[in-house]
Amino acid sequence: MYVAARGVLVCLPQIRQSGRYALRIDLPRRAFATLARHKLKQGADVIGSGGKLVSRRSTHGKGEAKEDVTFALFRWCKVVWGKMFGKYLLITNVLGSGLLMVVGDVIAQEYEYRRGLKQQDRFDGARMYRMFVAGALQGPLHHYVYNWMDRIMPQRTFRNILNKILIDQLFMSPACILIFFYSVCYLERQTLQATNNEIVNKFPYIYLLDWMTWPAAQYINFRYLDTKYRVAFVNVCTAVYNVLISYVKHDFGLHLPLEPVVESFVENEAKSRAASRTG
Repeated sequence: MYVAARGVLVCLPQIRQSGRYALRIDLPRRAFATLARHKLKQGADVIGSGGKLVSRRSTHGKGEAKEDVTFALFRWCKVVWGKMFGKYLLITNVLGSGLLMVVGDVIAQEYEYRRGLKQQDRFDGARMYRMFVAGALQGPLHHYVYNWMDRIMPQRTFRNILNKILIDQLFMSPACILIFFYSVCYLERQTLQATNNEIVNKFPYIYLLDWMTWPAAQYINFRYLDTKYRVAFVNVCTAVYNVLISYVKHDFGLHLPLEPVVESFVENEAKSRAASRTG
């Protein structure tokens, strides 16, 4: 008996197919079947009808091809995700902060357009650009501060979480609000005095809104998420929060109750300084 295995012609002795001697041929047959299955898995050519060689690719069905494409796509997404939240985490945080700031501003512009608060085009591209810059400038601050807090307070105890929330509310929040207003007002070509007046008018409302929304969100962030996902989570929450910030920033003449008081105070201070100089 001659058997072809891995391109080698193997000669097996003839064995009688009766009685107990018939069991001896089971081992070569099983070995040959295992070898054939192994070659098929490796993509080797198989013998079809008529003795022709048929490639394994031609034996694939549509279901198997779809599974291969799905597996390749899943693997590619996994690699990209690992790069985004690994080697390029800083870039991800910066771009994510800017893009999600734009998302919040687009929602605010749509609301303002439907309420008739703006008469120009439905979406203001220059305004979206300013919001992107303001959000991107906050990305590095979030990135480094959150990494620093997790490094000095690695354990997720209630005390550490409370300390992180206080740091975020007492230092990070005012810093982000100032970055937002100074960057947007600078791109709007406002003067420094006009920018300061706008911050004094609108800062109390935004900061109060910040205390009403962010402590609960940051508890979830510091309690359950890893460090590399902190800024992404904040950016997703900020996309909703920025709707209100953008609305307050671009109020189109809808004065807040505190603005007349602040304006009169500033005018009185200017008049008293002028009077003291002339006197």
